[in-house]
Amino acid sequence: MGYEKAVVRNLSRIEARKLGLALLVGCCVVILTYFISMSETSVDQQPSVAYRVRNDEAVEGKVILQNQERGRKTEDQHGNTADERVHRKNSSTIPHSITKEEKREPKQPEAEKIHAPKIEDRMIQMAKPICELSNPRTEFCEMRGDVRIDGKSSSVVFVSPHQPREEEWKVVPYVRKQMENIPKVTVRAAANGGASAILPRCTVNQAVPAIVFALGGFTGNYYHDFTDVLLPLFLTARQFDGDVQFLITNIQPWWLLKYQPIIKRLSRYELVDLDHSDEVLCHPHVMVGLRFHNDLIIEPARAPNAYSMLDFTEFLRGTYSLPRDHAISLREHPSKKPRLLVVERKGKRRFTNVPEIVRMAEASGFEVVRTDAKFGDVAGFASVVNSCDAIMGVHGAGLTNFVFLPLNAVLIQIVPCCELEGMASHTFRFPSSDAGLHYLEYNITVEESTLLDMFPRDHPVFTDPQSLHRQGFFKMGEVYLAKQNVRLDVNRFRPFLLKAMDFLRR
Repeated sequence: MGYEKAVVRNLSRIEARKLGLALLVGCCVVILTYFISMSETSVDQQPSVAYRVRNDEAVEGKVILQNQERGRKTEDQHGNTADERVHRKNSSTIPHSITKEEKREPKQPEAEKIHAPKIEDRMIQMAKPICELSNPRTEFCEMRGDVRIDGKSSSVVFVSPHQPREEEWKVVPYVRKQMENIPKVTVRAAANGGASAILPRCTVNQAVPAIVFALGGFTGNYYHDFTDVLLPLFLTARQFDGDVQFLITNIQPWWLLKYQPIIKRLSRYELVDLDHSDEVLCHPHVMVGLRFHNDLIIEPARAPNAYSMLDFTEFLRGTYSLPRDHAISLREHPSKKPRLLVVERKGKRRFTNVPEIVRMAEASGFEVVRTDAKFGDVAGFASVVNSCDAIMGVHGAGLTNFVFLPLNAVLIQIVPCCELEGMASHTFRFPSSDAGLHYLEYNITVEESTLLDMFPRDHPVFTDPQSLHRQGFFKMGEVYLAKQNVRLDVNRFRPFLLKAMDFLRR
């Protein structure tokens, strides 16, 4: 009775019945609000989204060593049930290291679910499309969230409830999108539960990013191995510090063996032959194609972690355990002779007077090394190059080995006739300068070209080179690249070697 009097006194003139009704309504409102808020925050949290990955973003989540048990029913990270099927040696993978796989949870009901990315991943890419196809040279797609890769259909499916409509792109996963011998990969953005599409169900889950790219094209040519695959792969994968898996189409096992040290350092995971994979692979972050700026060029402003050519060449020296980071300093060691590597090509665009060149170089103060790379022995030739302070050779793939030179070394490119200077500069001048080297370019005269043995001096080959250039690269190459060797005028060339010596004195 005393409690009721106190309530009446506090509420002044409100009658007891009205008070009871008000309290009941207020209690109901509070309970209803609580259930609504719980339902909104407990279902899926946040849908899968695609967005630009920040340069400094680290790979999220811990990677758990592969479970060695087989045949156990599991559920993948997207709510799909499947037998645990890890790529074996007789399947579509090429093992080169320990494989890691995400730990899976017990089987659950049939309905597919979309599991949310972490809170720090909730950045919705509204302006930037999933695929960038406007670059005249290459195509590149990037997705983060629920991404499923089906090797049988050569398709990558990005699933998101926020996708307003299904979209599809046909992408060449190689840095030269005009290459007709590279099969295209279908990239599809689909809404989860949409009636227009059947979503592939995950059979293998990984907790790390994946990169889908193709071999073939111009690979097999040493220069193109680097400019078309190895450097773009570094540019795309290095940011993950090995925690990334490569899914490869048009696979070339011999090529992967040749560059195995580089591939293994960029990825600690099995290589997947995507064309022959029976699995649906699911990764939280997938890139289709490789990042590409220009031939043997890295633009730090556009690169993850502001990578540069200096980072790439340092990575290569570390990969092949090359001991020299810097070329000789003749200022500090004036009595020592710098080493000059003369690249002796065996076929086209070779020197025809190598002994004369060697005598002139030795008279100029160099210790001369004569050799050319042996097919497949990248490590052996890289060691020879790194032991030298300068390299000289006629324009060709062999000069790509400048990437193994120590810093402050000198690259001398001998450019054949006629009017090939632009191509030569694009190929080696700008990349070598970005790699911390000194660059010298020697353009031969008509008298130094063996074309003079095939054509008279007044032939359009010499008097009007543009008449061949206008017919296209291959027509031009038939003459100026495939039929031409060099008889170097050593007296005319000697000042270039002396200039190289001056660089090494700095």
